[in-house]
Amino acid sequence: MTVTLRLEGSAELQAQLKGLRGDIRKAVSRAVVGTALELQGNVVKSVSKKGTGITYQKKNPNRTHTASAPDQPPATDTGRLKNSIEFNALDDLTATVGSKLAYATYLEYGTSRMANRPFFRPAIEKIQPKYQERLEKAINGATR
Repeated sequence: MTVTLRLEGSAELQAQLKGLRGDIRKAVSRAVVGTALELQGNVVKSVSKKGTGITYQKKNPNRTHTASAPDQPPATDTGRLKNSIEFNALDDLTATVGSKLAYATYLEYGTSRMANRPFFRPAIEKIQPKYQERLEKAINGATR
């Protein structure tokens, strides 16, 4: 499961973005990369919390796990999901945040046997207004 932050628009807008002056392009790049890094941090933070669902005994008698409740981010147990959240800058106007774990998608969207435990979508919704604000500031600040 991967989320891509990319400046998109009409072909005309894409051509203009690719032709940006150095200082404007750098400012927009900082907005894209900064937002992707913040998104990664927010996703990691959301899966680092203890669950609010049912607590049960693990196979090891010294370990218990408190599961997450449906519609809440997944509760960490081993830290594998949390440690799998990666950031990659593909170019100066595109960055991705994601996990290569197959079960990340199952947690995000649920399955026929398990309710969803969204952790990417809420983080994206929360950061989207900030991303737009950063882009506007970057473009307006660099064009003055």
